[in-house]
Amino acid sequence: MAFKTKVVMVVLLAALLIGVPPGLGQQPPVDKRDDLYSIWMKLSMMGHNQSEIEGLLAEGTEEQLLRLKNRLRRDVLATLMQLNLKIEIELSRTEQDLRMIRDKIRTEIRFSGLENDQLLHRMIRHKFGISLQNI
Repeated sequence: MAFKTKVVMVVLLAALLIGVPPGLGQQPPVDKRDDLYSIWMKLSMMGHNQSEIEGLLAEGTEEQLLRLKNRLRRDVLATLMQLNLKIEIELSRTEQDLRMIRDKIRTEIRFSGLENDQLLHRMIRHKFGISLQNI
């Protein structure tokens, strides 16, 4: 009986090795929205600006690009809220304080790759009451 069990195990192992392509269990599920988001973030972290990224992601539909930008805008606003930016603005007393706040905002905008996004600038102005001129 032990011999039959060993033969069955060897046959099953051989079938698995032959029938399953290598790395099949390691492949993540394909989700185009998350894929575009991760591609956008990688490109922005590599130093590409918004125009270059949009040009590289031109194969996606306009609707996908709009959804992606909305997600990026929400991420920027959420990050700025986590940084307690509203409280920092209220407590700022000098021009140097405001300059540091603008630098934080500028960093988040560049990190997300939305340097040319006027809607994001208006959203930040509306949410935090600070103007972002010359960014």
